[in-house]
Amino acid sequence: MTRSPHPSHPRLHADGVTLGYDERIIATDLSVSIPDGSFTAIVGPNACGKSTLLRALSRLLVPSKGRIVLDGGSILRA
Repeated sequence: MTRSPHPSHPRLHADGVTLGYDERIIATDLSVSIPDGSFTAIVGPNACGKSTLLRALSRLLVPSKGRIVLDGGSILRA
């Protein structure tokens, strides 16, 4: 397992992201940190944005605002 260079900072986090499809906004100003070396569950009712968040964290959906960071850099960089 690879450890984060800064143990107090999570390897994967989203800062103030707005997520949606075309003109339909699903989540605004969302911030989340996924701790390294642990099990994380995303729980909520149907249609609350769980899959949308996972799509953004895996680079399948580009946030309209904010940024998603992995190991200190934006995941959108090439």
